[in-house]
Amino acid sequence: MNCEKLSTVLHWNYRGFTEFPIRYLQGEEAEVTDIYLKENLISHVSNDIGKLRNLESLYLSGNDITELPREISNLRCLKCLDVSGNRLRCIPDEIGEMRALKFLILDENELRSLPLRIAELRLLRYLSVCDNQLQWLPQRPVYNYYHCELRFWRNVDLKSIPYSLWYHMFRDQQTRSLNIGCLDITRNLQTNRNRCKCRLKIHQESKEFEIDINCPPQYNIIIENGVQLPPSLYELSRRIVYQTLSMAARQLTTRLSLYSDRNNYYEEKCGYQNNFMVDLENNFSGFGINRHEENKFCDLNGNKMNLIPNSIPKYSGNCKNERRDYYVVSDIIDNFCSYLPHFLKSDLCNGPISKCENVYCKKPIFDYVYYEFCLEKIILIDSAEEVILSLTFCSKTCRDFWKSGKKNILPWSLIK
Repeated sequence: MNCEKLSTVLHWNYRGFTEFPIRYLQGEEAEVTDIYLKENLISHVSNDIGKLRNLESLYLSGNDITELPREISNLRCLKCLDVSGNRLRCIPDEIGEMRALKFLILDENELRSLPLRIAELRLLRYLSVCDNQLQWLPQRPVYNYYHCELRFWRNVDLKSIPYSLWYHMFRDQQTRSLNIGCLDITRNLQTNRNRCKCRLKIHQESKEFEIDINCPPQYNIIIENGVQLPPSLYELSRRIVYQTLSMAARQLTTRLSLYSDRNNYYEEKCGYQNNFMVDLENNFSGFGINRHEENKFCDLNGNKMNLIPNSIPKYSGNCKNERRDYYVVSDIIDNFCSYLPHFLKSDLCNGPISKCENVYCKKPIFDYVYYEFCLEKIILIDSAEEVILSLTFCSKTCRDFWKSGKKNILPWSLIK
């Protein structure tokens, strides 16, 4: 049955439900396209929510939900998800699998960060995370910088935004989304003492401020100026493997977006050809992971794995949105790399926290980073204000390349 032919809409607002009422839909889950459950007393969303495979809109605002089940990623037809006004502390990483999602409303929750895989939602047109407890933003919170509206008002702990985000979304453009309750460089709130933070010194209007900026917890090693410390072999390996998987995903993509993040310079410079996955498979061949045949492995269940598909994998289901016009790293890992250790698959599926700001590099950065900070302006309705931008680099060479000729760099020190 096709999604477009279904039209069952359930208006269950203000009904006093204490749990997600999927038990009332037994045998009819596939017929529902829209559910309104605003202003109830729901504190738990059942794992069975994945049975609503043709659901297109889900409104859960004004409840008491603290977490969403990972099974919500099975809602492959979902276009609008509103979970504002709850007590959500995190969003499952699997949200990246909801490829049809266009509107995601997360206002008035307790979120401290956003999952990196939100950037996989290439159809997303509206993302609102106002009135939360965000302490940092991903370098690329949305895939389409130019076609997705991003709102993050009143996150008082948010003191800076990534340089790439400012450059693509707020540079030389009038914006209303930053002038309320965040990015205030004159206000310094108490930060979590158990986490690393960067202390910046800012001179503004003959005054000097010290601002503490929380660092993403994924960064285990933050390199200060004058410190020489090489990245771990594990970090270097993840960077190389992630680049290889990313290129394999682009090869499987049958149609690229106009705003693709393809780095032609890097690919041409490095001379990569069509054997990315073969090289990766050969690199793992010496580990003896249940090898039965040349260039073939078995996963933990004894299933033979061949990394190079004969054809692009098909995605079953009734919903037309399940057809893939693009592929990402998690698709490659799920379909062809189940032999990888779980902790490595998790890191690679979620992706790097950022990429090097050197436009000629763009290497992924997982837990080893060179930081820099600078001041730039944003244009509000009736004024222009300075905001702090954070920049991440994979090496001292890339950092020094960017710093050459820059005048608005802020001095900083690492506080542990």
